[in-house]
Amino acid sequence: MTETEVARFWDDGFLSVPQLIDDAELQRLRDAYDDIIAFRVESPTDRNLGGITRQVLVPSMVHPAFETNGAIDTAREIMHDLFGCAASNRTYDMLIDKPAGHPHETPWHQDAAYFARPVTEPGFTLPLVSIQFWVALDPVDADNGCMQFVPGRHRSGTAEHMVVSGHPEDDGRLIGVTDPAAVGADEAVAIPLAAGGATFHTALTPHYTGPNRTTDRPRRAYIFNLLAAEEPSDLVQNVVRANYVRDVAEAVDRGLAVRPGR
Repeated sequence: MTETEVARFWDDGFLSVPQLIDDAELQRLRDAYDDIIAFRVESPTDRNLGGITRQVLVPSMVHPAFETNGAIDTAREIMHDLFGCAASNRTYDMLIDKPAGHPHETPWHQDAAYFARPVTEPGFTLPLVSIQFWVALDPVDADNGCMQFVPGRHRSGTAEHMVVSGHPEDDGRLIGVTDPAAVGADEAVAIPLAAGGATFHTALTPHYTGPNRTTDRPRRAYIFNLLAAEEPSDLVQNVVRANYVRDVAEAVDRGLAVRPGR
């Protein structure tokens, strides 16, 4: 990344790259994604986010393509440019599936608002040392649900959020800001991407994806978080994996969530 790109990221709280992976790696990740979504590879953390949108947590647990790939390798180079860090450790990864005709949006929210249940209190701040990468496995635009961001709002704490769907005590609840105008949603910047492109943003950057309004275009998204660090470690990732396996199983057992049907 250039110094100008680094400065723009910290000014806006997000940035995009037109190509994070090459065509061969893109096809490898698409094939792996489809294996999981079609149940050819079973995942214990497969669920419907808020009961409405398919989400597979930590697919790196069940498919080698998500354990090690070119997207993560390139993202680590970006992390070095952003932080000057000696290492960057994956903490979390997921797949979000919005097939053609999927009617549900992912409401305006800040990732940090998920840190407490049902939602994090307004005004919460934290060091912005973790970055989320959103990799488009299909061409995306506003019609099929590309990422949209509000520039600059990451410099403030969390806005007021509410549970939009799902049980308030389920880790798989879907949340959104109570008043999108409060985070400047009217100033949103949509980021269309070619397949293989990516966005990345901080935990306090407001973002949104719309429904897939198309009739013939999928919207497969591969997402992972990297944490700036001084040395490589799988500690946080391993804790997150164990917690999600437990949380999804408990939510299903308690009737708070339902696994996607075949």
